[in-house]
Amino acid sequence: MRTNTLKQKLRDGKPVFGVMLTFPAPPVVEMLGHMGFDWVLLDNEHGSITVDTAEDVIRAAELTGIAPIVRPVANRPEVIAPFLDRGAWGVQVPHVNTRAEAEAAVAACKYFPDGQRGSFSRGRPAEYGMGGTTQEYFAKANANTLVCLMLEEVEAIDNIAEIVTVKGVDVLFIGSGDLSQSMGHPGQQAHPEVLAVMEKGVKRIRDAGVAAGVSCPDSLVPKFLGLGVQYFHGNVASLLHSAGQTYLKTMRQSAGT
Repeated sequence: MRTNTLKQKLRDGKPVFGVMLTFPAPPVVEMLGHMGFDWVLLDNEHGSITVDTAEDVIRAAELTGIAPIVRPVANRPEVIAPFLDRGAWGVQVPHVNTRAEAEAAVAACKYFPDGQRGSFSRGRPAEYGMGGTTQEYFAKANANTLVCLMLEEVEAIDNIAEIVTVKGVDVLFIGSGDLSQSMGHPGQQAHPEVLAVMEKGVKRIRDAGVAAGVSCPDSLVPKFLGLGVQYFHGNVASLLHSAGQTYLKTMRQSAGT
């Protein structure tokens, strides 16, 4: 298994910036890597990326050094493990609200003795069994697989004190979209009450020595960087929208139309 540069950057205290991709497009991932993004979120929960289509997208990420992280549709081992077996460098597990759910996510991602991931050492990340012993691969996989848990409901924020004690969690990510909905302010990610809960959650995460991530409007990224958040992502649609609008505006002005 490859060394996870994303985990290294987080351990070094660096901020990391990714892009969410909801459709399987290896050339797009290659381009994102060449642009210099740290990681890409391959979205199985809300997009059309599946186990069958993920492998080539992961290969494209590895080609240009951008870390491929999958958001599975559910926190279940039979959903998570196939993506890891195809080479994903980690997972971003949605809707984790309790310590037990956090423990289940880690167990699905890690081999013995750190978890209960199904034994398989003949896949892509193990160099198809040609890169060493099973024990060597399991140890390397456990060290390099990133586990990010998404805290997306008020219940999760209330349970952070227990969730942060779970061994094997690399990032706790506060998802402002679903959090705003659970607070009765759907779609209002910058609502003062939502921001107050996010700030409280970030402080609890950072005080426990765990890397924090958030989803938020781009204008609020500096604010959360100042609070110690390291892990952010935008999305491909927003990048296309912003760059496309800027291009068209410039061209139409040049053409006088």
